[in-house]
Amino acid sequence: MASTFFGLDIGKTGLYAANVGMNTSLQNISNQNTKGYSRQVASQQARSALNVYRKFGMVGTGVEVTSIDRVRDIYYDNKYRSNNAKLGEQNSKYTYGIQMEDSFNEIATEGFTTLYQDMFSTLQELNGAPEDIATRTEFLNYSQSLCDYMNHVQDNLISLQKEVNLDVVNSVERMNTYTEQIASLTKQINIVELAGGTANELRDQRDNLLDDLSDIAPVKVTETKQEGGKTEYAVRVGDFTLVHNYENHPLTLVSRENPNNPYDADGLYDIYYYYDETDGSGTIFDPQSMNLKGSLRGLLDVRDGNNEDTSSTEPVDYKGIPYYVNKVVKFKEAIADAFNTVHDNGINLYGNSTSGVKIFEIDSAGNISVNEDLLKDPSLLATTKSPIQNGIANANLVADFLQIQDTDIINNGTASEYLEGIVTEMGVSTQKAKLFMNNFENIVKTADSQRQSVSGVDEDEETMNLQKYRDAYNLCSHVISVMAQCYNKLINETGV
Repeated sequence: MASTFFGLDIGKTGLYAANVGMNTSLQNISNQNTKGYSRQVASQQARSALNVYRKFGMVGTGVEVTSIDRVRDIYYDNKYRSNNAKLGEQNSKYTYGIQMEDSFNEIATEGFTTLYQDMFSTLQELNGAPEDIATRTEFLNYSQSLCDYMNHVQDNLISLQKEVNLDVVNSVERMNTYTEQIASLTKQINIVELAGGTANELRDQRDNLLDDLSDIAPVKVTETKQEGGKTEYAVRVGDFTLVHNYENHPLTLVSRENPNNPYDADGLYDIYYYYDETDGSGTIFDPQSMNLKGSLRGLLDVRDGNNEDTSSTEPVDYKGIPYYVNKVVKFKEAIADAFNTVHDNGINLYGNSTSGVKIFEIDSAGNISVNEDLLKDPSLLATTKSPIQNGIANANLVADFLQIQDTDIINNGTASEYLEGIVTEMGVSTQKAKLFMNNFENIVKTADSQRQSVSGVDEDEETMNLQKYRDAYNLCSHVISVMAQCYNKLINETGV
C-alpha cells in the first residue's frame, strides 16, 4: 500500500512543478524585449501511477516537469529568411543606385548642360572672328572643362565601384564570422543537450545569427536527431555547405589579376569556396551564376553588372557600374569622333591641313582631353575649309562644328539626348529597386509578425500563467499544510 506520507510527496511535486512554471513565466517576461528571444513553456505530465494492490487499481503519484521548451515554428523562420535575402539584395541595389544617380543628376542641371552650351557659345563667337586667338583659346578651354567634367563623372563611378568592392569584402568577412559562431554554438548546444539539458538560449543565439546571415545570402538549414540525442546540423548557401556540425567553411577573397570589364577599378575581389594559392585554381563562389538573392548578390550586381556586354570577359545581366561607365566612355568617343571628323577637313591659320590632327583624344583608361598641341598653340585649330588669304581665315568649318550640337551622333540621338537617356534609364532602375525593396520590407515585417505571434512573449498571457501557477502553488501548499495536521494528529495525538 502507499506510504502514510504519500500525500505529502504528491503535494511536494505540485509545489516543484508550480515553481518551475512561475520561473519560466518570469524568464519570458524578463526577456520580452530581447531580440530573437523565443517564448519558453514548461511541459509537465502526471508521474507514473503506483499500484497499491486494491480493487480501485492504481494511485496517482503527483506531477513532474518533463522539459522546458522554446516555442518556435521553422516554417516562419524559413519564410522570414527567404524574404530577408530578397530584401537585402534590393536594399543594396537601391542604396548604390541612389549614389550613381547623384553623379548623373548633375548632367541634367548645371553640370554637362552648362559646359556643353558654353562650348558651343564660344563656337558662335569664333564664327564671327575665326582668326581671333583669344576666342580660339576660350573654345579650347571650355572644351577641356567639358572633358574634365565627363572624366569626373567616370572617376566618381570608379570610386563608387571601389566602395562597393569594400562592401563585398565586409560582407564576406561577416559571413565567415557568422558561420564560425554558428559552428561554435552548435557544439555548445550538443554538449548541453547530450547531458540531458535544454539549450534554449543557445539555440536562440544561433537563430539570430542565421537571421543576420540570411540578409547577406539565402541560407538553408537542416537539423536531424541522431542516436543518443546528438544532432546533425548543416547550413548551406546554394550548392555550398558553410557549416557542418562543429566546423565552418570560410570563404576566400582573391584579388583579380585581370579585370572583367575594360575600365574596372584595380583590386576587385572574387569569392572562392576553395582556393589553391600555389596554382591559383579553385571553386568560385558566385551568387550570380547560382541565382541567389541577398545583399551580397546585390553588391556584386552593382559592382560587376555590364548588361551582358560582349566586350566583358564575364557578362553579368544587370545594369551596374561597368554598364554606365561604358555608356560614359561611348559618349566621349562619339563627341571626339564628331569633332575630329570635321577637323580632318580643315586648314589651320598656318595654311596647313589638319587631316589627322585631333581636337579630342581618348586614352586607354577612357579619359578624354583636348589635344595638348592645340592648347599650346590655338593657331593649329582649323576654322576653315578654304585656303588662308592674307592671314585671314573664313569660318565655313565652324558651321560644321555648330551642327554637331543638333546632329544625331550616338544611338540615333544628340549628345544631350543620349545623356538624358542615361539619367532616365538609371532613374527607372533605381525606382524599380526601391519598389521591390518596399515590397519585400513589408513581406519581411509580416513574416516577422507571424513569427512573433508564435515565439514572442505576450504580457497578458504570461500574467495569466503567473496567476495560474501561483494558485497551483498555494493549493499545493495548503495540501501540505493539511497533511501536516493529519500527521500531527496521527503521530502526537493517537495512541494509548
